[in-house]
Amino acid sequence: MDEQNIKHIWRPETGITDIEGDWRILTASEIDGIRKIWSEQRERLKGTKQLAEFSERLSREWAIETGIIENLYDIERGVTQTLIERGFQAELLVHGSTNQPPNYVIQLLRDQKAALDGIFDFISQRRELSTSYIKELHAALLRSQTHTDAVDALGRNVVIPVTRGNWKLLPNSPTRDGILYGYAPPEQVASEMDRLVGYHALHRKREIAPDVQAAWLHHRFTQIHPFQDGNGRVARALASLVLVQAGLFPLVVTRDDRVEYLDALEAADSGQLKPLVDLMARLQRVQFRQATAISENILAAEADVQHVLASLLDAAKQQQEQKLKTLRRVFKHAEALADDVVARLENITAGITTALQRVTSSGTAFITRSNESTDHYYRSQIIYNAKYHLNYFADTSDYRAWVCLNMVWERKARLVFAFHGIGRPFSGSLVCAPFLEFRDTDDEGHIDTAVIPVADEAFVFFYNETEARALERFKPWLERVLTVALRELSRNL
Repeated sequence: MDEQNIKHIWRPETGITDIEGDWRILTASEIDGIRKIWSEQRERLKGTKQLAEFSERLSREWAIETGIIENLYDIERGVTQTLIERGFQAELLVHGSTNQPPNYVIQLLRDQKAALDGIFDFISQRRELSTSYIKELHAALLRSQTHTDAVDALGRNVVIPVTRGNWKLLPNSPTRDGILYGYAPPEQVASEMDRLVGYHALHRKREIAPDVQAAWLHHRFTQIHPFQDGNGRVARALASLVLVQAGLFPLVVTRDDRVEYLDALEAADSGQLKPLVDLMARLQRVQFRQATAISENILAAEADVQHVLASLLDAAKQQQEQKLKTLRRVFKHAEALADDVVARLENITAGITTALQRVTSSGTAFITRSNESTDHYYRSQIIYNAKYHLNYFADTSDYRAWVCLNMVWERKARLVFAFHGIGRPFSGSLVCAPFLEFRDTDDEGHIDTAVIPVADEAFVFFYNETEARALERFKPWLERVLTVALRELSRNL
């Protein structure tokens, strides 16, 4: 094949390279907040049934989705959720729910979950990453896989037996649209993998942020593509190892993340690691929001225990109050973010009023903001939006505030940005959760309301990140929300 038709993912002139530039520019500021708060919650929940169930469901989801991303099998979404909740049983794969034999799929899922469980054991034993462990991980992930596709010395596509736990012997550079995507050739794999492990050890010694470490390790591993098959699964497992080792969640890349994931890897191929770091941070936020809900079922029992032990808690009370004072720094962040919402809405309110007046001459738009007397408004909408659209538990007991863009024409609508806690007890993190509400009155005077989601995820911010950094993350998120909200409004005029 002509050289101009080769895209070198692994570059022969350099091999894999270290992190370029200052890694601090790449890291997501919320990672420290997620790590610290989840560490405290996990310690409090240690030994509980709820924590064990959450961890088990997360492992099952990882095992299912890591194979779907690689097109090893398809599983319908409804069945996927059943498998996550009930475990890997062949009878749950009803006819037509997967494109592979059910028993084969179940065995793959069990192997992949066992490999992730092995990562937790690896971490608990305080082992250091090595090429021999990466081979162990590959063998575990592909335990039930027998064959894979390859290209022989003559450039022909062939099916060969899977060699588990050994570096590739044949090139595995695929051709798409007439372009060959070049990974490291077999003769370079051993030395490049030694370099990969060496760089990773230096990153740990330098205490580089875990999201940056995980993104770098994932990408450089895929540049090498050291195994004949299973490289994507191993890459996500290695990234998960780094994240879990740092007290975070495994890297769960779902089928819904596929496009963003592949785009981020392609950007990393071009020297831009930031999109992959940002994706990992977003997926950590997803798991964090889910994790905040797991303690809800044990709060009553906790309260009873604390009542019985009240006489023993006096000494801890002052310490707890000091801790709460520290955690409540996030309230000032919330005020700054709310100020930013107000300022941005003020810039567009006149334009919205003009648009509404084209529908009816009395159309108008105006901004309201909560105070001590009104901060409880929209509670039911907030809880509904959190539970059914954004997938977290909304807690308005420690902090609540809102900013609202009110729009009136022949109909009424409100774009509400609600600020409140996430999960219980309060842990030093808050969210901004937006929703659009339409209110219509029928001929008999009955009011119908509809809450419309305008964000894929609530914006989470933390007490231990700076106000400036929280605002820096918030502004692009706010612009995306406004874009979605205004499009939705235009469809409902």
